[in-house]
Amino acid sequence: MKRLVLSVVLGSSLLLGGCGGGEDDEAKEEISTYLMDQQEGQQMIDLEQEEADCISEGMVDGIGVDRLKEYNFLDEDGTVNENPTEPEMSNEDAETMVDAMFDCTDVMDTMHNELADSMGEQSPEVKECFDEALTEDRVRALLVATFSGNQDAATQELTAPLMKCAMGGLTPPEE
Repeated sequence: MKRLVLSVVLGSSLLLGGCGGGEDDEAKEEISTYLMDQQEGQQMIDLEQEEADCISEGMVDGIGVDRLKEYNFLDEDGTVNENPTEPEMSNEDAETMVDAMFDCTDVMDTMHNELADSMGEQSPEVKECFDEALTEDRVRALLVATFSGNQDAATQELTAPLMKCAMGGLTPPEE
């Protein structure tokens, strides 16, 4: 389960860390290039070029280069900040980021596959409970909380229902 949460955060970092360029088009190109470069060696996100382009367009068009700089995703000179601090976006911008991810990639398929890979030798009932607990609403809430800097809420969004499954309560809590 820790691996799942870590994978979400790592995937988020990949999306958040890739920004650059002074003009909107340059920023979009920088983000897309960075996303494609960063996926080498990563197992969670396997992007096609058009998906990376779509995410970068959603970030720049929805959030803007100036705010991406304010959030420390871009350095002041417009280059990619390869070591961004933990994000503390506004909820609106965090939702924009999450929307770009969901609009451009199959986030839920990735999450379900990552969960299945991390489950190990759990019973079929526990695996089914975990799969049911991993809803789009929960994943969206987790990512929005992560991007807006609320790590405690981010962890609780998904950890609590998964812990209920792991502890033998084979029905995930209602949303």
